[in-house]
Amino acid sequence: MVLVQYFVKQQVDSETSAEVFVPTFNLLVLSTILIAAAGNIINDYFDVKADRINKPSRLIIGPYIKRRWAMVWHWSFNLLGFLLSLYIGYIVENIWVPISAFSSINLLWFYSTYYKRRPFSGNLIVAFLLGAVPFYVLILNYTSETHLFESYNIAIFIVSLLALLMNLIRELIKDIMDIRGDLRLGAKTFPIQYGIRKTKYLIGLISIFLFGLIGFYYYFVAASDDLNTNQMVMQSLFMPTLIITSLIMAVVLFIISKNNKKKFYKLASNMIKVTILFGLLTLLFI
Repeated sequence: MVLVQYFVKQQVDSETSAEVFVPTFNLLVLSTILIAAAGNIINDYFDVKADRINKPSRLIIGPYIKRRWAMVWHWSFNLLGFLLSLYIGYIVENIWVPISAFSSINLLWFYSTYYKRRPFSGNLIVAFLLGAVPFYVLILNYTSETHLFESYNIAIFIVSLLALLMNLIRELIKDIMDIRGDLRLGAKTFPIQYGIRKTKYLIGLISIFLFGLIGFYYYFVAASDDLNTNQMVMQSLFMPTLIITSLIMAVVLFIISKNNKKKFYKLASNMIKVTILFGLLTLLFI
C-alpha cells in the first residue's frame, strides 16, 4: 500500500516531494490490517481440524486462544476496521472507501465458511482481495478531477492483475500442500476434485497469461508519454526488476513441475511472495 501511495502521489504531483504518510492514508492502512487480521482469525477458526494435520506447529486457536475469544477478536477487529473506513470516507467525502471495506469483510467471511472448500472459487476470492489492495489506495485518492484512464491508473491496474495471478497460483499450490487436512474436512478444493496433475496444468495456463501480462506491462511503460518516468532510472532498474520477477516465477513453475514433496511446494509458495514484492517494486521505477 505504501508503494502504491508513493507512486500515485509522485504521478499526481511530480513537481514537489509528495507527502505519502498523510493521516487518512495511515488510517486506511490500519483499517486494512485490522480487516485482514479478522479474516485470518476466522479462517483459522474454521480450519482448526485441518491445521492439526497440515501445520500443527502453527496452530494458535485451541492451544493459545480459546475458540470463543477468537470470535470476539474477529468481530472486534472487523468493527474497528469498518468504523475507521467510515471515518475515512467521511473525511475524504468518498463512499467507496467504506463500501470496499464492507465488501472485503463479507468476502473474507464467506470465503472461510464456504468458498474455501470449493474448487477454484475460494482461490479466486483470495487472489482478488490481494489484487484489489492497490485499488483501495486509488479509491482513497479519488477526486472529481481524477480520470479513470490516466496512465498511472492503468499501470496500477496491471500491477494489481499481476498480484492477482501470482497469488492465484500460490493459492493453488497451497491447496496441493493441504490435501490431507482438507480431505478430513470434506473439502472439495481443485486438487481434491480434479487431481494434482490437472491442478498443475491449470497453474501452467494461468502462468501463460501472467507472462503475457508482464510483457505488456513493460511495453506499456516504455511507450507511455503520460507517466512521470525518469528514463535513466527506468532503463537501469525497471527492466531488471521485471526480469527478476519473471525468472523467479519460471523457477517456481520448474519446481512444482518436477517435484511432488510438500517441502518443495512450500518453497515455491514462499518464492511467489518474493515475486509479488518485486512486482510491486516496479512502481518505484516508473
